[in-house]
Amino acid sequence: MGVQRVGPLAHGHPTSSRPGWSPPPTSIVWTVGLILAATLAYVARDLVVFLILAAFLAYLLNPFVRVAESAAIRRSVAVTALYLALGLGSVVIAYRLAPSVRTEVLALSEGWPSFSQRLDDALETIRQELTTQLPAARHLIGERQALGPRLGGFILEEFTNLPRLMGYLKTLTMGTLLIPFFTFFLLRDSSRLVTSLLNSLPAAHIETTVAIWCEIDRILGRYLRGVALDGLAIGVLSASGLWALGIPYPLLLGAFSGFANMVPYLGPILGGGMAVLITLIHLKSLEAIAQVLTLYLVIKALDDTLIQPLCIGGSIHLHPALLLASVVVGGDLFGLIGMILAVPAVTIIQETLRIMLKRQWTRAAATGALEAQRGAHPIRHYVC
Repeated sequence: MGVQRVGPLAHGHPTSSRPGWSPPPTSIVWTVGLILAATLAYVARDLVVFLILAAFLAYLLNPFVRVAESAAIRRSVAVTALYLALGLGSVVIAYRLAPSVRTEVLALSEGWPSFSQRLDDALETIRQELTTQLPAARHLIGERQALGPRLGGFILEEFTNLPRLMGYLKTLTMGTLLIPFFTFFLLRDSSRLVTSLLNSLPAAHIETTVAIWCEIDRILGRYLRGVALDGLAIGVLSASGLWALGIPYPLLLGAFSGFANMVPYLGPILGGGMAVLITLIHLKSLEAIAQVLTLYLVIKALDDTLIQPLCIGGSIHLHPALLLASVVVGGDLFGLIGMILAVPAVTIIQETLRIMLKRQWTRAAATGALEAQRGAHPIRHYVC
């Protein structure tokens, strides 16, 4: 009796022992995708920084648009009106402050060629003043050393490197043009973008994505608006205090102090150090330097005890070591802007991981409870 073949061989299709192709695991796909995205972001880091700055600026301006929307004004009209108001306000502020800023910039540029010599003279004056007031410290201070030319040469090399300056100028010009452009469209189309993103997700991930987005929106919006207000307050206090003390270039130093204050830990040191350097060169007085240091210590104390709690509050919960590490890494990758953007970027990653892990633990606990309940009351299986 012959044996009847069944299956593929019965139809003349020989079977193959080679397994069929299967797609790679999802974790590998996500890992490769993240690596490619990080590489692309690093290559086009200037554009990425512009986009991030535009997104942060949109966060700062979004509350005004929401207020206009609550008054039954279309979002596109509200964004356009806000841009016109900001442009008009910028013109008015520039018109009022431009003469003073121009005077300070011209005075600073005129004294720049003799910077090294002036710094050396200022250091010698301070050395003589110290040895006069503290004769016992004469052997510690020593004789005159040409520190000014070395320090001045280093600073001049950093700020007069033509290719580097041209690169800074190019980046500044592109940022001035692109950041407002990106911000306008992010403000106008943000709701549409978020809706499109949610519609493209599988139904099982929408709930987690909405929770992550709402938490990030709450924390990041409050933090960025708080940092902007904090920097503005520090800039105004620094400029006012330096002007009252008679320190040269109070507007420029105040603006620099306010901007640098956005960098955690290092910002106050940068702002105070620049003010002390200008005071040393122009006034050559220990008393004036002590006054400037006292001013910045008072501003720092006010910032820590009053301004930051009111403006920022507890919106950021990063461990100090993680915060400092993020600032260092951000500075290595993107410079001063990277130091400012590092904290909110790490906060987004931390909150995203926290919410995802919390939901996974909740689901695991619910599954475990259900299995335990089934184990306590076994279900009988019937075979029909």
